[in-house]
Amino acid sequence: MSRPIKKILIIGIGGGADIIGTIPSKVYFEKKGVKCYLAGLPWERYSIDPYPGPRTFESITNLKRINSTLGLVDKNTCTFDGLYFSESKTAKYISNKIYLLNIFNSFSNICDDLVSFCSKQNIDCILGVDVGGDILAKGDEKGLASPLADSIMLSILYKISNKIQTYIGMLGFGSDGELSHSELTSSLSNISKKNGLIKSFGINLDSYKIMKKLISNIETDASRIPILSYEGEFGLTPIRRGRIQVDVHPLCQITFVLNTKILYKNISKISQLISKTDNFFDANEILLKNNYPSEFNYENKKHKESISLRNKE
Repeated sequence: MSRPIKKILIIGIGGGADIIGTIPSKVYFEKKGVKCYLAGLPWERYSIDPYPGPRTFESITNLKRINSTLGLVDKNTCTFDGLYFSESKTAKYISNKIYLLNIFNSFSNICDDLVSFCSKQNIDCILGVDVGGDILAKGDEKGLASPLADSIMLSILYKISNKIQTYIGMLGFGSDGELSHSELTSSLSNISKKNGLIKSFGINLDSYKIMKKLISNIETDASRIPILSYEGEFGLTPIRRGRIQVDVHPLCQITFVLNTKILYKNISKISQLISKTDNFFDANEILLKNNYPSEFNYENKKHKESISLRNKE
């Protein structure tokens, strides 16, 4: 990393249980004497929260607002209809401050709020962590299914990268079942050729113990695979309630830390496209207009199907 780091904000950028994927980075940096703050998106998978898309800050209780983008979480943070976030559950097991990030805020405000927060807290660096690897998507991969949240956050971290150090971490190496191994290695190789692979590190016993507790209390697929890898599992295992299978292998437990600018400029056409928008709904719309998939669109379809079935009963 280009400058010394004393404090770092580590964000699970894909929603769901990506907060679990921040733990190896937290442990790695804390062993180097770096103070770590964690964050994630208020967006659980549709199988857990049958409300399509992220939750608004207005729908959440026991959330201490820091600014229009960030809210401090504790173990009691939940929606008014009783949904506890992965971040809330994580707060039961670690002492780090954990925040939710309001992805419904305008992207320009998110950028300003992140920079302001980091300045006030003397945070030197932001690391956005994706679990699975779809952050490395170019956009034409057949298995790509959920690029919206990752690409929004990559766009935001790119935009503020001249004001604060930002990096992207990728853990799981295919654990979400979206990109093939050849697609992942192709993107990583292209990034490496441009000196964009900054470092890599694995799960150790300390991070394993924390993650093991978390996955026993948080439903997750992609963030479970790195744990299986650490435990020595190898071969195909089902995820998404049996709909697909993914390979468990040693690389699944490695976090690759990447240069934000190189990833954005050379790999992520989707994030470049999203940078033309300034809010969540326009970002989703521009993906659909350009024939890219969207997890928000998927959840809306599932929600409408569910309502239709209930109406028929």
